[in-house]
Amino acid sequence: MCSFGKSFAAATTLGLTLCGIAQAADLGRGYPPLPPPVEAPPLPVSEFASGWYLRGDLGYRQNKVDNVTNEGVLPILDDDLGKSWLVGVGAGMQWQWLRSDFTFDYGTRAKYRADTAAGADDFTADIDSFSALANLYGDLGTWYGFTPYIGAGAGIAHLNVSKFEEASLGSTGTTPSGSKWNPAWAYMAGVSYALSPRFNLDVGYRHINMGNVSSGMDTVGNQLKFHDVAADEIRLGVRYHID
Repeated sequence: MCSFGKSFAAATTLGLTLCGIAQAADLGRGYPPLPPPVEAPPLPVSEFASGWYLRGDLGYRQNKVDNVTNEGVLPILDDDLGKSWLVGVGAGMQWQWLRSDFTFDYGTRAKYRADTAAGADDFTADIDSFSALANLYGDLGTWYGFTPYIGAGAGIAHLNVSKFEEASLGSTGTTPSGSKWNPAWAYMAGVSYALSPRFNLDVGYRHINMGNVSSGMDTVGNQLKFHDVAADEIRLGVRYHID
């Protein structure tokens, strides 16, 4: 009798346990399945989202002029257009190896001197300039952060001739300024270096042609005409990528 009671109790306990498991399984079927695990978003990639950048430049300019003629009686025997400085700003966009920007540059006054039959440095004048160019560049590859490039630009230039004086005939201080807007073009080459993901240091050469301009006419009929005013520039600049 004792043995039978123990067996009955064990069987009852096992049955109740199995019943509870079955009920728990049935209850589980009534709940919706758990949603799939959400994957973490990818980490942001360190690159410029838009490609927009701002730039600033300083430069040293070797000015030149193809030839100069005088409308007055004194012929020009020898002449020279001196060196000057420039400062520029701009904005542009980068598409992988292709880059485009607009630049605005002011060239400080360069001193012009010319010898005539009347004497050395008989003609003197100052020439300054402003240019606005649309430029296109092609990067040639990157090695250890250095990226060489070539480019070309076209736009407009404003030339201004002031302080035109002729010493031998006494016309100093009386001549009005002369100025002119012209089509302008340029070609350039250089190399940039990535200082950081946002800043690039740029060292380059640019040749720019700014067209023709005439001085005012002095009291004795002298007027200088400058043909093909141009410059060779060494430029140092910084580009800042906005994002």
